[in-house]
Amino acid sequence: MGSLLETVLATQSEGGKTTFMQLLEMLTLRLRKPPIGISEYFEYGIWHGSITPALRDEFIGWRQSSRLDKELNDDYSRILANDKLLNYLLLNVNGFPIPAPVATYTAGGRRIGGEIVLQTHDEVRTFLNGDVYPFYVKPISAGYGHGVLCVTGREGDSFRLFDGRLIGLEEFMAPFAFLPYGGMLFQKPLTAHPEIADLTGTSAVSCVRFICFVTSAGPVIHTAFWKITTGNNMLDNFSHGDYGNCLGAIDIETGSVKRVISRMGVGGQVDRHPTTQKPLLGLKLPDWENALELVRSASKHFPGLRLQNWDVAFCPQGPVLLELNTESELAVPQAISGRGLMDQRLRKILADIARDKAAYRAAVARHDAVF
Repeated sequence: MGSLLETVLATQSEGGKTTFMQLLEMLTLRLRKPPIGISEYFEYGIWHGSITPALRDEFIGWRQSSRLDKELNDDYSRILANDKLLNYLLLNVNGFPIPAPVATYTAGGRRIGGEIVLQTHDEVRTFLNGDVYPFYVKPISAGYGHGVLCVTGREGDSFRLFDGRLIGLEEFMAPFAFLPYGGMLFQKPLTAHPEIADLTGTSAVSCVRFICFVTSAGPVIHTAFWKITTGNNMLDNFSHGDYGNCLGAIDIETGSVKRVISRMGVGGQVDRHPTTQKPLLGLKLPDWENALELVRSASKHFPGLRLQNWDVAFCPQGPVLLELNTESELAVPQAISGRGLMDQRLRKILADIARDKAAYRAAVARHDAVF
């Protein structure tokens, strides 16, 4: 309890509500269905004095986030996002920009297009002896950056990574033996758009996550946030600030950065890039309109996924679709923006989708009654 009171008191200097009001709100939200937990109350900034009761009720917790994913995404369609080879194959066939595949490793010899096909560990080792560097390698079925490496070169029996680390062959090959990954994919590295590289001080990409809802009237991009790479990190993953990267809320209409955090919760808000100290607020991301159109166009090809989460890399050649995700944490954008996700716009989107699903079920029922 002491720790909770310390946290409550720590918010007072940042415009927090009174201790009594915070405790009352925490209890109200915890008893709500679906609930919002105490840690979420602080992580999302609900404690701030600017959050009125109406704004407070727009926040959702991880339970509601999980429920929305289950309600909106058909189980049989998830493989089209979670299996990167299938996802890239569909995108590639339809002419969408993706990271160029260099080689694929699967026991069955799967591939996206004309890349090298590797089916055994010996073939992977032979491939690694060639002129194939630099490259990214990632699991075919995984998320949150698990198993992803950016390899810049070979040094004897070891591999030099983008972040400067040196790993041995045995460590490099370990993910290839992990069956749940379903194989590994080698890709040519993407590089950040010059304007972004200048700001972050690195060529590593900083993707924008677009949260897109697919209705019968077409895709609607509701929320976007920027995963800002810092230091010598080779990935833009945030993981509650554990990697040192930042997250920025983006205005959908303009592509401008509205608010940035370096960690969840009290005191996490920042105005400048931690590495370069260049200002982040107000920055307009390049090729924004092209990125919006790219996501809208691509999302139409996955109708069974009504809640889509696209990671888009902003590169010199234009926006590139890095990957499509399901089962994302919808609550995270709330910590970045300081506002709840369940606003009137999203309520209308969900009502439209519910109406579409009801019409579909009614059509099936009428068909079954006739036949």
